[in-house]
Order: sequence, then C-alpha cells, then structure tokens
Amino acid sequence: MPNSPTTSVSDRSFRTFLAGRTVSELGSRVTREGLPIIAVLLLHATAQDLSWLAGLSYVVALVAAPLSGVLVDRRRRRPVLIAADLLRAAALTLLTLLAFAGLLQFWQLLLAFCVVAALNTLFDVADQAWLPGLVGRQQLEPANAALSVASAIGETGGPALMGILIQFLGGPLTILSDAVSYLASAATLLQLHSPEPEPDRIRQQVRLAIRDGFLALWRHPLLRPLAVASALLSLCGGIFDALYAFYALRDLHLSAFAIGMLITGGGVGALLGGLAAPYAARRLGLGRATIYGLLGFGVLTLLVPLAPAAPLLGFLFLLVAQLLGDLAQTLFGFGEAVLRQSVTPGAWLGRVSGSQRLLGNVLGAIGAFGGGLLAGPLAVRGALFLAALFALFGIFWLLRSPLPALASAPTVEAGSFSA
Repeated sequence: MPNSPTTSVSDRSFRTFLAGRTVSELGSRVTREGLPIIAVLLLHATAQDLSWLAGLSYVVALVAAPLSGVLVDRRRRRPVLIAADLLRAAALTLLTLLAFAGLLQFWQLLLAFCVVAALNTLFDVADQAWLPGLVGRQQLEPANAALSVASAIGETGGPALMGILIQFLGGPLTILSDAVSYLASAATLLQLHSPEPEPDRIRQQVRLAIRDGFLALWRHPLLRPLAVASALLSLCGGIFDALYAFYALRDLHLSAFAIGMLITGGGVGALLGGLAAPYAARRLGLGRATIYGLLGFGVLTLLVPLAPAAPLLGFLFLLVAQLLGDLAQTLFGFGEAVLRQSVTPGAWLGRVSGSQRLLGNVLGAIGAFGGGLLAGPLAVRGALFLAALFALFGIFWLLRSPLPALASAPTVEAGSFSA
C-alpha cells in the first residue's frame, strides 16, 4: 500500500479530529450508562431485563469484532468511521421518536442498544486502523496519548453528564443528545481531508480472512504476548464488572454517591495516565513502561479485596485503586496500542485489531458471567482477589517476549503477516 500524506498532531486538522473523538467518547459513555437507567425509568425494566441488556452487548461485540476487522481492511477507514457515527445517530434518533410518540417498548430499546454496541466496535476497530495512516507511525505515541486523554474525559464526564441530562431533560431528550454527539463526531471527520490510499482488496472468504487475522496476531512474537495480557486484563475486568458494585454496597457499606465518586476518581486517574504515558515511555523505554503499567494495575487492584469493611477506610482503599490503578492501566493500554499499530502493516490493522478485541471480549464475557459463580465458593472478596491475580499473570507473558528490551516502537515486519 503506498504511503499517503500524514497529519501532524499539532495541526489544526488533528485537533479537529481530537475534538470530535472527545465528543464521541462522551456520547458513548452517556449511551452505555444512560440507556439502562432510561429503560428502568421509562419502561419499568426489571433486573432480568437489564441482565439481557448487559449480556447481549457482550455477545454482539463478540460477533462484531472479527467482522469489523475484515470490513475495515477492505474499505477506506474514514468513510467507515463516518458511517458508524451516522448509523449510531439514526438508531438513537429513532428511539427518541418512538419515546415521544409513546410507542417505545423494551425490545426496541434492546435492539437499538445492540446495534449501537456493534457500531461502537466497528468504530473502534476502524479508528485503530486509521490512526497510523492519519498521523504517520513516527507520531503514534503523541497521537495515542491524546486519544487516551479524550477517552479519560469521556469516562470522567460521561456518567456525570448522563445524570444531569436525565435529571433536567428527561429520558427521550437524553437519548436525542446522544444522537447529536455522534452527528458532531461525523461532522469533524467530514472536515478532515487527509487522503487515504486505495486499500488492498482481500479476495478471501470472510471466514478465511478472520482466520488469517488470528494467525497473524498469534504468530507474531510481540503481538501474541500483548494480546494474551490484554485478554487476561479483560477477564479481570469482567469479574469486576459483575461484582464491584455489589461488593462496595454490601461488603463495604458504601453509598451510591461514594461509588459515583470512585468511578470519577478512576476517570481522573486515566486522564493523568494519558498525560504521563509519553513521558514514561521516554524515561523508562516503551517496553518497560508498558510492563510496569500492567504490573502497577495488578498490584493496585489487590487493594480492592483487601479493603477493610469500615466505610471510610474501605472508600480510601478503593479510591487509591481507582485513581492510581486506572493511571497504570492507561500506561499499559497506551503502550499496547502504539506497539500494535507500529508493527502491523496497514493492510492488516483491521483484522489484527478485530482479532484482539474478540479475544478480549470472550474472556471479558467469561469473567462477567462467571463472576457470580466464583463468588459462591470463594466469597466476593476471594473472587475479586482471583481477578487481580489474572491481571498479574499477564506479566509473565510480557517478560518472556521481546518487550522488556524495547526502548521505542519497532518498525513493521511485513514478513510476519504473509498469508
């Protein structure tokens, strides 16, 4: 694939892209956190209904990830990003119209939630594949650091914005505001005029293209351990998704407000991690910074099951774990993204990213559905302790790889990706 002109991270066009990405991140968090609440307020959804909402989102992501990877490698990436934004906006606008007409039913909200989850996966895979061509591989570190900050802003501000919108605008207008955020993201992408080369056409069947994406990911000496470590991190996250709120409420006797403050603290930590990641990569070397990020996250996560039952002390333990743990996790995520984008040829970025997301979603779903089962024989504290150990186990895969010796991102090794 021929090289195309790139955009500097200091250019106005990249700042426009970053602004749109930040708005999209806010919209995604409002949708993810807000639709279940709106389902309860407007449609009187039950706990069983909400479990379907959460479970199907995982299933949709499992299916969408590898298919998205193949589609992204067969098309120019910017039109795919724009289409994903417009389709997400259309789905949420339709929900708003049904709500105002008094016709909204739970199955319609469930269907829209699944559609948006699939399009979120498509957008994320296309975005990861498009970035190296937009900014050039030499600027992947500052570009990914900026995107980490945008994601942290969404994580910090999205839930708070969702609460304000539902409180003052009501459910239907909150859904409509989500749609507007996706339109704003599409508008910023339309303003970018960085040319994209014609993609290499994949003439394989979809099944074979997905298989080759997995094989390329698995046989690469750097991508394989990073993928395994990321998947184990997702397994840890799935268990925490299932048990964290229950543990904080029932075992530590924290209030819902305190849990909201903890989530905000995690967003602040992720924001600080995005700002610190390029400095840590320069100071420690990209490989070591990535390893230390995962190690720090695993160790700090152990504070959660070790928290005392006294509410104040328990809150402080969890706050340190959220603030510093999310900072460390962002360091790992930054290094993983830079390395994957650096060593993967442009024609393979979609399939490789989709394969990695599928692996992470599989283990994340196992953790989410298995967390409750583990809590029986191990108790909730024991299950959370085991989850932290799963994250730490990824360190051994990284230490046995070329990662510890990497001072900076290596170049593309095209031979590792031959079909």
